[in-house]
Amino acid sequence: MRFSVLVTLFGVGAILMAVAVVFMYGVDGADEPRTPEEHGRRLFRLQGCATCHAIGGGISRGPDLAGLIPRLAARLTDDVYRAHLDSLNVARPDVYDFFAPRYEGIFNVQGDERIKVWFAQHLKNPRFDHFTGLMPNYSHLTEDQVDRLTAFIMTLK
Repeated sequence: MRFSVLVTLFGVGAILMAVAVVFMYGVDGADEPRTPEEHGRRLFRLQGCATCHAIGGGISRGPDLAGLIPRLAARLTDDVYRAHLDSLNVARPDVYDFFAPRYEGIFNVQGDERIKVWFAQHLKNPRFDHFTGLMPNYSHLTEDQVDRLTAFIMTLK
């Protein structure tokens, strides 16, 4: 027998053995995300968020997301957020008027729920309260994907 035929037979045999092992024992899915937070972390990478946002140092074009939740909580208090929206209304009344229903939706909830509602709006159109921002919109994400990405973001305390 020629050497190339032996190599081919060996290769086919190895593939058949690998398929048999997977068929008999399955795969454990150790690298598969199991929680919404893990799904959100994977989605963060797949959507390219890490291209602009660092988490805990490094070079980034967008804000570093380490400690994001306390910063958002401080920014979204009633007084601070109303002052921000008042300045937006003065600078760009057209933007303010267009997004006014979204602002009311944010004020209708408190605490972590407010952060979640704000973040979902931010993903749909990041310019809804920061019209000069550079972040692209992620309106293509499903509600489930937004929930999972939000679950991950909520871990950045």
